[in-house]
Amino acid sequence: MKTFSRILIFGAASLALAACSQTTKEETNEAANSAADDTAANAEKAGDAIEKAGENAGNAIEKAGDNAGKAIDEAGDKAAASAAEAKQNTGEAIEDVGKDMQKPK
Repeated sequence: MKTFSRILIFGAASLALAACSQTTKEETNEAANSAADDTAANAEKAGDAIEKAGENAGNAIEKAGDNAGKAIDEAGDKAAASAAEAKQNTGEAIEDVGKDMQKPK
């Protein structure tokens, strides 16, 4: 009877150990799957963030181009106005010199 009891206890212990091993295996699989899902979600978020950063950079470049275009247009307008004023002043100065030259001395 002692041998039978020992075999029975040994068998029960073996079954319990196998059950624990299976449970551990399943929990390990679940943890690995969860980690993989988390990693995939984080990768997707990172991709979205990169895409958004690219869009923001593109918008900033476009805005900088628009601002540069406006600044160039304004500078051109100011240069044209200054040239016209210089031309007017030069013409007036030439007229004044001509008048001075016509005056009797």
